[in-house]
Amino acid sequence: MNRYHTILILFLVTCFSDSLSAQKPDYPDAANEWRKFFDQSYGPDYELVNGVKYEYLFFISSGHPFLGEDRFYTGYAVINGRQYPDLKIKYDIYIQRIILNHTFFSGEKEKIILNNEFIDAFELDGKLFRKYSFPETGTKFLQVIESGDLCCLYFWEKNFNYSTTSIRNPSSFSPPKKKTYLLLNDEIWPFNTKRSFLKLFPEGHQKQIDQFIRTNKIGLKEAPDNMMHQLINFCDKLIHPW
Repeated sequence: MNRYHTILILFLVTCFSDSLSAQKPDYPDAANEWRKFFDQSYGPDYELVNGVKYEYLFFISSGHPFLGEDRFYTGYAVINGRQYPDLKIKYDIYIQRIILNHTFFSGEKEKIILNNEFIDAFELDGKLFRKYSFPETGTKFLQVIESGDLCCLYFWEKNFNYSTTSIRNPSSFSPPKKKTYLLLNDEIWPFNTKRSFLKLFPEGHQKQIDQFIRTNKIGLKEAPDNMMHQLINFCDKLIHPW
C-alpha cells in the first residue's frame, strides 16, 4: 500500500466517523476539503501516479532496456480516458512498462512504473502507442503509423542475455526488435517481408504498391517512421479512393 492509498483510507475513515458523530453531517463539504488538501499536498494527478516505485536493477549489464535512448522524453499518456500532457517518460520494452519521472507538489521526485491496466495510449519521441488486444498478439502496446482506415503497427521488445565468456559484461540487452503488423478492415495481419506485405492487399493493387516501394527505396523492416507513413498513406488512398 502506497501513501496515496493510505491518505484515501484516512479520508474515508474520517468521513465515516463524522457521519456517526453528527446529526446532520455535511458530507459534500468534508469531501471537498479533503480533496483540496490532497491536491495541495500531492497534486491532482493521483490517478496518474497510481503505480509502484521503479528500481533499476541492471547496473552491471551492457546496454539498457529502453526504447530509444536511456533518458526521459517529454510526452503524454491517456489514462482512463484523460490525457496527461508534458510528462517525463521512457518506455522499458524489456518489461513492457512506462516509467514516469514525477515531481510531486512537495518537490520530491520519484520514478514510478505506471499501471498498464489504466493506460489507453501514450506518446514519446514522436511515436504514438495504443493498447490493442488481438488473439495474435494478446493485450499489448503497439506503435501506430496510420492514415485513414489503415494502420501499420509495431511491437517493440528487447531480450536480456547472459554471457558465459565475458567477465566484464556478464549480461547485456539486445538491440531493439520489432514485430510488424497491418491493421486492415479491423483485423491484424503480420508481415515481415515486402512479399508478405503486398499479399495483404487486393491483387489489383499489388503492382502499384510494389512500384511505390521500389521508387522510394523503402525497406519495410528498416524504414523510418515518416517513410512508412508515406507508404501507408499511399496504400490507404489506393484501396479507399473515396
